[in-house]
Amino acid sequence: MKRKDELMLQKVGGQALLIPLGAKVLDMNGMVVLNTTGSFIWELLAEERSFEELVSAVVERFAVEADRAGDDVRTFLDDLIRQGWIAL
Repeated sequence: MKRKDELMLQKVGGQALLIPLGAKVLDMNGMVVLNTTGSFIWELLAEERSFEELVSAVVERFAVEADRAGDDVRTFLDDLIRQGWIAL
């Protein structure tokens, strides 16, 4: 999976914001605030990544258990998929 180019990650005032670009501006009302983990995963999705690669990267970066990381990554990806922001 890989993120689509319809959103840009911008750091403003210490917060990571997903900002819509182009025609996506008309579809979204505002911006999306990401936490540190969400921002990290979004950056990884600039390249094609598997679910397992994302979970492994989160485990390594944040020193969490694989089960917890897998649940968190799945929840985040489900949200991205529901919004149509990543290509599978």
